[in-house]
Amino acid sequence: MRRDAFADDRIVCSYLPPRRVWVLYSNRVVPRWVAKWEPRLQTPVPWGISHAWMDEKDRSDSFTPINGSEWPVPIPKDAHLDLIRIEMLNLGAEYVWLDVLCLRQKGGQREDLRAEEWKLDVPTIGRVYQMAEKVAYYFSGLGRPFSMRESDFESDRCWFRRAWTLQEMTQTTHPITVLLRPDLHAMLRIMEEGMRTRIETQLSSLRDSIMSGSSNTLDALSEMQKRVSTNPVDRIVGLAYLLSATQIPAYYEEQSEEDAWTSLVNSMSMRYQACLFFSYPEPGSGNKVWRPSWKQV
Repeated sequence: MRRDAFADDRIVCSYLPPRRVWVLYSNRVVPRWVAKWEPRLQTPVPWGISHAWMDEKDRSDSFTPINGSEWPVPIPKDAHLDLIRIEMLNLGAEYVWLDVLCLRQKGGQREDLRAEEWKLDVPTIGRVYQMAEKVAYYFSGLGRPFSMRESDFESDRCWFRRAWTLQEMTQTTHPITVLLRPDLHAMLRIMEEGMRTRIETQLSSLRDSIMSGSSNTLDALSEMQKRVSTNPVDRIVGLAYLLSATQIPAYYEEQSEEDAWTSLVNSMSMRYQACLFFSYPEPGSGNKVWRPSWKQV
């Protein structure tokens, strides 16, 4: 299936299941096809885990037999994969997609293979969350207890400000599990009113504009404007599923932002292209005047 997904440097089959899943019972990362098939859907349905990535100084890279020690797994220094596994098992999960375990990371034995896998796997991350049975959220870092102050909302490491987490709110048909330890509602009761209101407002806004499936081009672009990423091009790649692109450009780490934006616009449906044409008040400053350049966006 993955061999047939590429054509002319585009992913023409964007409805791909993840390449790997974490099987919690055996505590191993395996190719998706190895996992047991669900009788009704004829495919294993993993949970997704969404989390805020910590700063490099606050996380460590460690090799683990869970993924066959193929690449180092970056997790917060005060978090443990075993505890995350137990928590997910207690919630009823059997299969899980967790990026640090299931998406090949930097520093492994096959760096050449990572670049090839990322061409396909990174742009289709949004599909993992769209098809997930449930999505579990760690707002304060992978495996860490929930703890947020007012100043955290302005941090570049805040879950609400990361580019990749925007598409991780596209889950529409299944419940969301918020992993907070302590429980969200108990925690919110002891928060000051302003903090509680802000969290509830931001979550509600994301659910309404992104998860409802009614988001338009301007909604997605407006939300992405507030977000940051380690690699600037990730902000563009993270928009693909939100803009309902049926054909997604392949991912290249070294690609310029304008080139990535051009590729994304070319893959958009006419509805979203029309929104750019009719809604932006000025001619484009890039190589196309009918739509804004990424710099203008």
